[in-house]
Amino acid sequence: MKRTVRLVAFVAGSGLLFPAGAQQTQAIPPRAPLMPPEQNAPAGRRLVQIPLQDCSGLLCVDMISGTGRALHLVLDLGERNAYLSLQAAKALGLDTHPLKDKDGGAIPDVQETTVPGAKLGDLPMGDFPFMVIDTGPDMSQQEPGKAVLGRSIPGDGTLTYGALQNRLVQLDIANHLLRVSEPQSDAVPCPHDCSDLITKHFGRFGPPTITADGFAVNGQPIDAQIDTLFTGTMIVYPAAIEKLGLKKQAKSKDKQVFPYLQNGIELARADGATQSYRNISLAQNGPLYFPLRNEPFTNMQFDATIGTALLSQGVTTFDFKGNHFWMEVAGASTP
Repeated sequence: MKRTVRLVAFVAGSGLLFPAGAQQTQAIPPRAPLMPPEQNAPAGRRLVQIPLQDCSGLLCVDMISGTGRALHLVLDLGERNAYLSLQAAKALGLDTHPLKDKDGGAIPDVQETTVPGAKLGDLPMGDFPFMVIDTGPDMSQQEPGKAVLGRSIPGDGTLTYGALQNRLVQLDIANHLLRVSEPQSDAVPCPHDCSDLITKHFGRFGPPTITADGFAVNGQPIDAQIDTLFTGTMIVYPAAIEKLGLKKQAKSKDKQVFPYLQNGIELARADGATQSYRNISLAQNGPLYFPLRNEPFTNMQFDATIGTALLSQGVTTFDFKGNHFWMEVAGASTP
């Protein structure tokens, strides 16, 4: 099983989070550091802080196994199923078993395992289940004589929204911190305007992902997927281009290759868009990205994909118990 079903997936580093070692691809500087982390915690909720690290430009955290071995996991809040690479599972000496479908048959090239006694920081995560897949590039699709653009995931696996169900998750990119709660018995009341987190599919038959309203392009509202594997600002899909008045921008000659997507995918880039979440301005004259081919992006169930270049402009909170999402700007705190 290769990571090719989600076209908006692995994207090269933006330079936004870790400027020293990543390629600059965004025109949006990060905001000034936010308020001290403890002031961003909703009242009465303990949030354990885990450092955000750089995995080739992607957000990455360490999960510690019961044996003390660290697993470097890419944060993938646009995906349901957490997984380990086959190489990481072998290095940890984990027992693996074929993953079964609903009829009891083995799913080709996919196994499952459990990391015993896992922790995120000092937060116990129990015996943590993962799928196990081979994350190397699919060389069968590589054309002879052309450079290999596809890259395996820059870590040992992924930590996903499905793996964090019933928890409060706060992403504070400016301070290089992820905050995660213990499983919640009740949902957190929205501190101000918030969005419903709704599960939709990537295309008609693609994998499930999370979406939210409240985002806007040039003042026009959109329904957007939130994907922390995308380090750019926003990808606008073909069905939304005309209604947003972006036909000219979508024909931009400025192009950018993202080598983590399907052995390399090229997107058009056009600058000059205002991008926001509710009353929070996220980008002025910021870049937008557009697919060069419509075919893989037909029947999309949302207008756009939001990446970490926009999420970094504030503190973002995901309530995976109540299925709510909200953002706060620099200097804001949750009551």
